[in-house]
Amino acid sequence: MSHAKTSVGLIFGGLSAEHEVSLLSARAIYKHLDKNRFLPLLIYIDKQGRYAVIDEKTFLTGDFSVPEGHSFIPWAGRTTREIDADIYFPILHGPNGEDGRIQGLFDMAGKPYVGANSFSSALAMDKAVTKTLFLNAGLKTPDFLVFTEYEPQRIRALVSQRLHYPVFVKPCSLGSSVGISRVKDESGLDRALGLAFRYDRKILVEQGIDAREIEISVMGNKDILISPPGELVPGNEFYDYADKYLDGKTVFHIPAQLREETGQKIKDMAGKAFRALYLNGMSRIDFFLEKKSGEVFINEINTIPGFTEISMFPKLWQVAGISFQELIGRLIDYGFDYHRAGQGLSTDFKARD
Repeated sequence: MSHAKTSVGLIFGGLSAEHEVSLLSARAIYKHLDKNRFLPLLIYIDKQGRYAVIDEKTFLTGDFSVPEGHSFIPWAGRTTREIDADIYFPILHGPNGEDGRIQGLFDMAGKPYVGANSFSSALAMDKAVTKTLFLNAGLKTPDFLVFTEYEPQRIRALVSQRLHYPVFVKPCSLGSSVGISRVKDESGLDRALGLAFRYDRKILVEQGIDAREIEISVMGNKDILISPPGELVPGNEFYDYADKYLDGKTVFHIPAQLREETGQKIKDMAGKAFRALYLNGMSRIDFFLEKKSGEVFINEINTIPGFTEISMFPKLWQVAGISFQELIGRLIDYGFDYHRAGQGLSTDFKARD
């Protein structure tokens, strides 16, 4: 007896500085998607924000020109091809994809999707809000300052009062290390501020820490699975965009070589962080292990982590015995489960007489 395949709307590209990263992740997911169980529907968003269905040949050759895109997802009809998938898998890193906007669209349309809900996605996308919630949950995070105006003189003064060099300057709502600079002294601060403000209206200046970089993957809804921690040793001064996706000079230690109690502490902190942001679906959580003190600091959470062949999120699960193919299947199942649980909520209220 044959069963109909589940159609999965893989949404990639996007109106974001992380457009190219999304294409790399989408290719890896497509490659490892169990084609016996799932039918991929390839939905590309170009850099102008237009949507279009892409056929397999176009997808694999990488020619993503969209002469007839749409400004809004046509859930059914309006194109020569039906694109109403059973579930959607947004692999849109950064703004307009990872920040809750497209998740809100799915919610309004009543569609299941993979990954964190709209509210939690928005929380996790903003590094300043995320750090505030971490602190509220009793989790240590590097000291930081938040700025919404490009005022170099004022920022220099506040940074010198509160932090010490080196510092990191980051856009608040961007990932993949886009727009991030490591600043060794005050002379490099203005340039770093200009770069960060190019990508975001709100930026973060964060205390630099001489630390090992530890990452961990979490997935699930009510019940969660936490992967073993992994360590990355950047080929450059820090794990920047070129090192992540182009040069590949970073050395990974998976699992990380840690004392048992340190590894367990990081796993416990990861679970607390996942709950602190009311997350579901999946995330990759980044930590700093200070070399001198051995103190663990949580850095940030990514709700749509990189899915390339060399990305930490799938690699950590592979060490835990979960293949790339099985991982994708689990994430899709989590998406359906979360949607079904939400369907049980009442939308009808009648006050008592």
